[in-house]
Amino acid sequence: MLLERIYDEDLAQASYFIGCQTKGEAVVIDARRDLSDYFDLAARHGMRITAVAETHIHADYLSGTRELAAATGAEAYVSGEGGEDWQYGFDANRLKHGDAVSIGSIRIEARHTRATRRSTWSSS
Repeated sequence: MLLERIYDEDLAQASYFIGCQTKGEAVVIDARRDLSDYFDLAARHGMRITAVAETHIHADYLSGTRELAAATGAEAYVSGEGGEDWQYGFDANRLKHGDAVSIGSIRIEARHTRATRRSTWSSS
């Protein structure tokens, strides 16, 4: 498993590139609008981005999830938890607590945390 953290100092925002080296597939978590780092990582490691996911609705910066999914043909995944005020305004696969996504041989499971109304991700 490959794990790369991409941190934007100006926004104080982290995103993650998680890849299965065996299958050559990757997921980007909490993508920012500047997509170049993700394309560079995919090329450097010989991977294709097959999924893009968000851990929560980002009111503090502009997300690149839709743009990255469109540019790569990847599936988009977002939280399906919360009430009407916590739903995304675009089409994506909505995950509930315990739902899982496979990226190559990596399994990523959604974990809803009620205290912050965020979904976190774990992999195995």
